[in-house]
Amino acid sequence: MNKHWNLRRKLLFSILLACLIPYLLGVFYIKINTEKWLYQKNIDETKLVIKQVASNVDESVLKNMQNITNTITKDERVINVSDNINNYVFYDSNNFIRISSESEDEITNYFKSIVESHDVISFISYGTEAGGYIEYPIFNPDKPYDPRSREWYKNAMKEGSVRISEPYNTLVTKQMVISIDKPVLKNNNSIGVISLTISLDNILNKINSFNYGETGYIVVLSPEGKIINSPKVSSWHMQDFDVMKLGDYNEIFTDEDNTTEGIIGNTEVLLTGYKSSFSGWTYIAVRDEAEVLEHARALSSLLILIMIFTLIIVIFFANIIASKITNPIIKLTGAIKKMSGFNFDSYEHDNLKALTVSKDEIGEISKALVYMQDNFLELKSSFEIMDEGIRNIDIEKADVNFISLSKENPLGSIASSVNALLNKVISYTTRIREINNEMLIKNELLSASEEELIAQLEEINLQKEKIIFLAEHDTLTKLPNRRSFMKKVEEAISRKISGAVILLDLDNFKSINDTLGHVFGDKILELTANRLASICSEAAYVSRFGGDEFLILFECTDDKSDLYDFINEIYRGFEAPVSVEDNDILVEFSMGVSRFPEDSLVYNEIIMYADLALYTVKNTGKSNFAFFTNQMSEHLKEKIQIKAIIQDAIENDGFKMLYQPKVCLDSGEIVGYEALIRLKEINVSPAMFIPIAEENNFIISIGRIVTSQVILQMANWRAFGIKLKPVSINFSAIQFQDIDYIDYLTDCLKQNNISPNLIEIELTERVLMENKEQAIVLMNKLRKLGIGISMDDFGSEYSSLNYISDLPLDVLKFDRELNLKLLSLDDDTVIMKLIEFIKSLKLEIVAEGIEEYSQVKKLKNSGCNIVQGYYFSRPVEPEEILSLNDKIYKI
Repeated sequence: MNKHWNLRRKLLFSILLACLIPYLLGVFYIKINTEKWLYQKNIDETKLVIKQVASNVDESVLKNMQNITNTITKDERVINVSDNINNYVFYDSNNFIRISSESEDEITNYFKSIVESHDVISFISYGTEAGGYIEYPIFNPDKPYDPRSREWYKNAMKEGSVRISEPYNTLVTKQMVISIDKPVLKNNNSIGVISLTISLDNILNKINSFNYGETGYIVVLSPEGKIINSPKVSSWHMQDFDVMKLGDYNEIFTDEDNTTEGIIGNTEVLLTGYKSSFSGWTYIAVRDEAEVLEHARALSSLLILIMIFTLIIVIFFANIIASKITNPIIKLTGAIKKMSGFNFDSYEHDNLKALTVSKDEIGEISKALVYMQDNFLELKSSFEIMDEGIRNIDIEKADVNFISLSKENPLGSIASSVNALLNKVISYTTRIREINNEMLIKNELLSASEEELIAQLEEINLQKEKIIFLAEHDTLTKLPNRRSFMKKVEEAISRKISGAVILLDLDNFKSINDTLGHVFGDKILELTANRLASICSEAAYVSRFGGDEFLILFECTDDKSDLYDFINEIYRGFEAPVSVEDNDILVEFSMGVSRFPEDSLVYNEIIMYADLALYTVKNTGKSNFAFFTNQMSEHLKEKIQIKAIIQDAIENDGFKMLYQPKVCLDSGEIVGYEALIRLKEINVSPAMFIPIAEENNFIISIGRIVTSQVILQMANWRAFGIKLKPVSINFSAIQFQDIDYIDYLTDCLKQNNISPNLIEIELTERVLMENKEQAIVLMNKLRKLGIGISMDDFGSEYSSLNYISDLPLDVLKFDRELNLKLLSLDDDTVIMKLIEFIKSLKLEIVAEGIEEYSQVKKLKNSGCNIVQGYYFSRPVEPEEILSLNDKIYKI
């Protein structure tokens, strides 16, 4: 027993030694490399943080202020400043009288508007070469002041471009500020300097409010190495970098961004520096090194716990493995001891036999011992086996234990005779059992066939009911379909009762499908159908007409009061939004109503009249309802006539183009034209036939006709020696379906040798907003070809400026109604600010629909570039361009 346990201990120790040494080495390696990775990761994250902080300061403040400075120096009021502005070179408080000229007031008001709209600007000043000086807030000196002697003025004049000064504290407010200075040029000569003084308080507060970790903060240095931000040590303010006692700055931060270690106070810190290439400011992120390594220490503790836990598991499994190896040896030892005394019955035969499956020496020894035991026991039990086999014969089951002896057994011949007899008995009983089984199977087949036929009949009936339901109902909403609705209406008509058909159409449903997807749209349709069904109940019959349209049959008297009440009940039923995927959607819709027998007794006409009433609502504001009237029928006939006229014009060259000039207000020259389509033989307004063309998809063919005629006309003008000027072509929302339009446009330009930069595509504000993604794709493709992009009718729809900067535009056209509103105001400030903002986006402005000289004058004074309207010219025939093209208008 002692040897056994000694063997187990040796085996256990060997397993532990072989497993734990590689494991401990691996854990140590992972710990070291993980600490290095965490340390480097912190450095990389810190570099990213300070770069983002520097970029935010550069982009949101300094570059923005630099752009404002550039804009001010190019302002006509600043360039054309009068010579009689206030001069403080020989200022005497006893004799000085402030007299502001009109020019100085305009510039002061201009400065005021900028300062009041930008919190970071403390004041704006303008010094001239003559010694004049303008400042907002108003300059009140207490002694003579010559701007030309000031460092900001001299440095700006010396560099000749925008200059950002070193930070400094103002003498009056003690605020830390910087100035952005730039010379003002007139006829390429410097006439003065504009200076924006910017408070650094907001910038530094934002930097200081940004914390990373528990101990991190950011120190900011000026280009000359002055500390301008020190949130932890206020005494460093405006001191040199040396005050931090970290060594020579140029040796520590050798690159644009670098990381080093140092000691501040008694704390070991990690310093990461980054120098802005734009402002020259250096941002140094400081963080306690102990905090940086805190995660690594936590990881080390975790690895130690894992190692201890793993050690316990290894010991556990090593003990199991050792037991698996030594336990069979113990069993074999006991069996051999008993066999040595010829005791083959007193030990567990099955436990010993289980060891024979082993593929090693243990298995071979076990097989030899089992074989020895079996031979001995067979001699003793052969007669018992034979008797047991005869007595246990079961004729019904034919399940017999045959006598099985080895060849060496002397009773082998008797066993063979008994086994032969048993085989004959089993063969007879097996045959009888097979016949019985065949009869049972046939009975079961007959029963199964009957059940299968019954099941198939039930399935056919279910399928029939399902087919009937599908034939009469909509698959999505489970509402009755058009076919069922038609039967219901015709049945009501045959009963000679009064009623109404309501055609309900969801408003703006296409935009829901386009933005949220068709699956989302289908859920809205299902919820709408359920709510309609609950509202209508027994009072009406509701069905789905198709798409986002629903039909409702309402039986009522000749008095409309019941019908009005029912319609209002429908609107009330949709006051609460429907909830789809945690989104609350307010379902809005329009309804057209036709009545029978008043309007018609023919089903198709009743539906058509309801559709006409719905069309009227859709074109007059949506989210309402209307009853069919005879005037709608007349309107339908008119639309059909115009549709026929359009189709004939497309097939038989029935369109022509007129051209309305665009006039530059600075030079009076015509700088381009807008192409306007007209019918040749029939006087129908484009305002009438264009919407009908869009409804029937004729606009795609018309768009190509316009493109072809305009480009061919430009080639003809060139042949007559006319200098070509850009021509703008209107583009409809339906034309987005013409996926080959750009290829067609390109082919027309190539065939006629017309440069793409002479063509401008005009898209309306509505088209851009309702098809924004498609529009941007189209606009980018056109701009790559060199074709200009214009937003037409700006201000007629959304009147919003927040999305213009996202669009690839070249020109913004003010809608006529917007012009009338802005030009009717007594104060021109609104239109001036609007034009100034749009120009800052690098967009050209065209005001259309201008008919009076007073409007032209106001637009010019407000900074508008180009005007289009009847004041200068109506749309003219192509032949008139021959004499009109070089005309100079007096403004």
